[in-house]
Order: sequence, then C-alpha cells, then structure tokens
Amino acid sequence: MSQQIQSVVQDAGRANVYLKRIARVSAWLLLAAIIVLLISGWGITRTEIIYKASFGLIDRGTADSIHRVIQVPMAVVFITHVLTNVRLRLPSRCLKKVWLPNSILVTIGVCLLAGVVYMEYFT
Repeated sequence: MSQQIQSVVQDAGRANVYLKRIARVSAWLLLAAIIVLLISGWGITRTEIIYKASFGLIDRGTADSIHRVIQVPMAVVFITHVLTNVRLRLPSRCLKKVWLPNSILVTIGVCLLAGVVYMEYFT
C-alpha cells in the first residue's frame, strides 16, 4: 500500500473509535432521558406517588414542565445515537468518498431534528 492509502486507513480507524465512543455515550444519555421521561410522565398521571417519593419536590406542574422540556434533547440524543450507529455499519470500502454518506446522514439528522423542533414549538 502506498503511504497515502495507509494514512487514510489510519484516519478512518481513528474516526471509528470516536464514533463508537459517541454511540456509547449517546446510548447512556438516551437511557437517562428515558428514565426522566418515564418518571415525569408518571408524575403527571400519578401525582400522589411521585409527590411522596420526591418528598414534595415534584408536583403535577413540575412533572409536566420536565416532560415537555426533555423531549427535544431526547430527540437530539436519539437521532445522534441512531445515525452514528448507521454510519458505523456502513461499509468503508470507498475511502475517498466517505464525505458522501456522512453528508447524507447529517442532512437526514438535521431534517429530522427540524421536524421535531417544529412540532414541539410551532404547532
């Protein structure tokens, strides 16, 4: 292999390590967001249980606020997690045109996030 191809292969390996770390962190953040979403949803529907369990800190209004605020960050983490894992599963045979799938995935992510933000704040 030529020096240039070896350099590209090494850069792709480093990029995959970073993508795997992003996927792992986003998975844990997504788990935390889902737990917060479940507790706040339960606080909306079963206020008496969550109110007692939180020693009076979370009432129905607070639970509703938490539930509404967590939706967009959770969508960001979910989209990041899914698209990062999709990118990791794509074959990297064509190393010179790696920008094409990356740009397509980023475009899909931005469009999905724009749809979530529009539905959350403008409808």
